[in-house]
Amino acid sequence: MNTEKNQDPDGTRVPQDVTYYPLFLDIAELNGKTDTVRNLAALQKSHNADELMEIAAQKGFSPFQTLTLLVKNAFEGHVFLTFGIPALTLFEQGTLHIDGSNDSHIEFTLHFIDHLGSYKDGFNRIRQQLRAVSPAMNDIDFGSLLGFLLSSQLFKLPVSSLSAIDINRFRNQTNKKNQISRFFSGPGFIVRQAIAEIEVADYIDVLYDERFRKYIIQLSSRESLLFQLRTKLMYAGDPTIRTDEELENKYFSYLIAKEIQSNSGKIKVKNVLWDNESGSGENCDSFKENIRKLFRAISKNCREAFTATENTTPAFDSVRFFMDSNAIYNQVNVDFVDQFIQYQRLVNLYIRVFNTRKMNGLPVDFFDYTGLEQDNLPDWQMDEEAVQKMKLQTAKKISDLKEWRQTSFKMKHVFDGELSTIHEDYLKMQIQYLDQRIAEILTEIQVVMKSKSTGVEVN
Repeated sequence: MNTEKNQDPDGTRVPQDVTYYPLFLDIAELNGKTDTVRNLAALQKSHNADELMEIAAQKGFSPFQTLTLLVKNAFEGHVFLTFGIPALTLFEQGTLHIDGSNDSHIEFTLHFIDHLGSYKDGFNRIRQQLRAVSPAMNDIDFGSLLGFLLSSQLFKLPVSSLSAIDINRFRNQTNKKNQISRFFSGPGFIVRQAIAEIEVADYIDVLYDERFRKYIIQLSSRESLLFQLRTKLMYAGDPTIRTDEELENKYFSYLIAKEIQSNSGKIKVKNVLWDNESGSGENCDSFKENIRKLFRAISKNCREAFTATENTTPAFDSVRFFMDSNAIYNQVNVDFVDQFIQYQRLVNLYIRVFNTRKMNGLPVDFFDYTGLEQDNLPDWQMDEEAVQKMKLQTAKKISDLKEWRQTSFKMKHVFDGELSTIHEDYLKMQIQYLDQRIAEILTEIQVVMKSKSTGVEVN
C-alpha cells in the first residue's frame, strides 16, 4: 500500500512510526483495496472468528497466520470494549497509552494478556476450529503457541509477512525445543513491562526536549562557561601569572587536560550504566549472536540511510531508525536481564521499521527474530523464586534508569500546563542569573590582570 497517495483527508501522512499493523489493513491488503487509511478503517466491518477463518482459508493462510488474524481481532476488540480506543487509533498512536495527568501508562498488549482468562471460551473454540482444518494443530500446545504469539509481538506485523513462521516448532515439544516457548512466554512477559517503562521515559524525554530544549541548551552552555571562568579567575590570582598571554596559555592547558579526563570518565561511566548488585553476570555471552542478527536485520531495512544523497528525501526516516538501533545495540550489558531488555527493545524497533516501510510502499526484508539459535538460549525453567528474583532485578534497573533520566520530574512539567509555564519562567530566570554572574566574573578577571600590569593591588 503506497502512502505517497494514501493520505488522510486532511493531507497528513500515515504515522512515520507504525508500531501496530491493524486488522483492517490486513483485510484491505488481502482484498486488494487501496484508499486512505481513515477510509479503509471506516469501511471495515467487524468480523467474527468464522468469517476470519473463511478468509484465511480462501487466501491459503498457514495455521499460524490464521491464528494471528484471530488474535488481532480479539486484541482490538478488547482494547475497544475496555478503553473505547478503535483500531485506527492503535495504528496512529501505538499500543502504549500515557496518562500524564495521573503519571501512569497502559501497555494494551500487556493488559490483554492479563485478561486472557476472560476470553477462555472463545480461544478454546478457536483451538477446536484450527484443529478441524489443520491436523498439525492436534500435536500443538495451543496455550504455549498463543503465549508465544502475544509475547513475541509477531501479531503486530502484517499477517501476510508471517508465512515463513514454522508452526511445527511447537509440535511434540521436547525440553530442548520448548526453550523458545519458555523464553518468550516466561521472561518475555516480565521484560515487556520493563520495555514499556523505558518507552515512557523515551517519550517523556522527547516531549520535554521539544518544550524546553532551547532553554536547557542555553542553561547548560552558560553553566559550563561559568565554571570555566571561575577557574580562569583562580588562575588570574596566581602571583606567577603576570600577563594576559600567560593567563590564556595556562587556561588553555587546563581545558585540554579537562577534556582528556572527561573522555576517560565517559568510558568508565558507560560500563556501569546499570547497578549490578543483584546480577550474576551469567549468560552475558550466550545471547550476543541472536542480538547481532536482529541488529543486522534492522540495518538491512534501513538501507536508505546509506544510499540517500543531499538531493534525495527518503519517504521513510531510515536515518533516525538506524541511529536508534545503533544506540540500543551499543549499550553495555552487565547481566542477562540487561541483554534481554536490549533484545526486546530491538524487537520493538524492528516491528516499527518493518511496518513503517510497508506503509511507505518500500520493500521489506522479513526476519524471523523468534527463530533463535537454541544453543544460545538459557534453559528457562523458572520456579516462583526465580520469577520473583527476575522481577525485582528488572524493577530495580528501571527505577534507577527513570531516576537518572528524571522521568517523573519531566512528566509533571510536560503535562501540567501551569507547572510547565512556571518551569519555563524558572529556566529563563536561571539563564539571566548566569548571564549576570558571567559578566561579573569577566570584569573581575579584567580588574585583577589590570592591577598586575599597573602594580596597583586589588582589594
